Amino acid sequence: MSEEKSCCCQKPEMLKGTPEKCSPETIKQCHGDQPSHPCVPEKQNAKEDKE
Repeated sequence: MSEEKSCCCQKPEMLKGTPEKCSPETIKQCHGDQPSHPCVPEKQNAKEDKE
């Protein structure tokens, strides 16, 4: 199952896939005005910013 990928999710009840696929709106609902998504490892955040 996807349990392996969602293990770092702080709000799994809001998760509709993997933390990497959360929209900016979902991130804001879960975490407020965070500069990056705290449920995604730093390496993954940097990779997404470049795309």
